[in-house]
Amino acid sequence: MDLGIKGKKVIVTAASKGIGYAIAKRFLEEGAKVIISSHDENNLVKAYNKLKEISNNVDYIKADLMNPQDVKALIHNGYEKLGGLDVLAYVTGSPKPGNIFSLSDKDWLDAFYLLLFSAVIAVREAGQLMSSGGRIILSTSITLRQPIDNLDLSNVVRLSLAGLIKVASRELGPKGILVNGIMPGWTRTERVDQIVKDRAMREGKKEEEVIKDIVKDVPLGRLGEPEEIANVAIFLASNLSTYINGVLIPVDGGAIRGVF
Repeated sequence: MDLGIKGKKVIVTAASKGIGYAIAKRFLEEGAKVIISSHDENNLVKAYNKLKEISNNVDYIKADLMNPQDVKALIHNGYEKLGGLDVLAYVTGSPKPGNIFSLSDKDWLDAFYLLLFSAVIAVREAGQLMSSGGRIILSTSITLRQPIDNLDLSNVVRLSLAGLIKVASRELGPKGILVNGIMPGWTRTERVDQIVKDRAMREGKKEEEVIKDIVKDVPLGRLGEPEEIANVAIFLASNLSTYINGVLIPVDGGAIRGVF
């Protein structure tokens, strides 16, 4: 099936590994032209070299999402390199774990810059450059709908992205730009692998036991894979989703208990 993605010009943030990498890979497999970014140039170059084995239609720009000027430069430089911009797939790393009593003022400010302010800048700049329609897809977390213990920064700050997605979808919709979000659940990334290792060591358990405990409330009984998140990003960028705007789609194996 032709999804209408071949030749599309795409920027993917935080794409050196995990969900961002999987999204970039799927866009390349569908024939898109892709710019990947990350704050870690070493990992970024490694990802770039791996993706080049799939397609030569890939390039990279180093960008730290904690730095507003880097975010703005990424969107504009990516636009120039690609010769336009059709899709922005916004992904970030995860903030520091902790609860409201253990987290410092700096931790909260860092989370604001990483999770929210960078998204505001990216959406604003991409929305200005997309002259003939486009797609903006923000990968967030199920913590928008269902808080996870000891992930207070994500629970609180990511919630603002729901407002950003709704506001941007209304303001950019008249330009033919669709703005939507994805809420991944527990997904098998290096970050989750490290959380599992740390928890196993702290609690004196095997890693398999920790994973079993994590997914006990997931009806499918397993972690998600980055490729499963990427498939939803591809759908939202495709010609199958032309009337979907301003929504957040959970990709969590059914973990969210709420009806709405």
